[in-house]
Amino acid sequence: MNRYLPLLLASALGLSTFVGCTKASTTETNTTTVNPAATGPVTDVGSSGLKPTGTEAPVGAGDAGAGKSVFTRNCASCHGAVGTEGGIGPSLKNEKSRKNTAAAIAWIKNPQPPMPKLYPSPLNEKDVADVAAYVESL
Repeated sequence: MNRYLPLLLASALGLSTFVGCTKASTTETNTTTVNPAATGPVTDVGSSGLKPTGTEAPVGAGDAGAGKSVFTRNCASCHGAVGTEGGIGPSLKNEKSRKNTAAAIAWIKNPQPPMPKLYPSPLNEKDVADVAAYVESL
């Protein structure tokens, strides 16, 4: 067992580096279950999943062009200039094959560490929808 410990620790360190940015989040995070059948507005309600509220931007209503600008200001330092280089955070290329728009929005609103929580400030509902649309376009 002891001879595998260094390998296990190195793997865990590599995985944690691959998973996200090193910026610290100052808020608690909850495990989020994403409802892939969600077709309307969603809000994060923690471990109970997502539910429509009627006040958020509709899923899929984001503007990828505007999202690129928001991404450049808030996300590129970890994910690379266009999101596909990786870096401290993982590459987001083909993220659409891993998360639908509703799941991308839920992740941006309530990310798992070490990705920082940027919603509701500095990102608002529109910013989140726009960044999700941009990420889905990569």
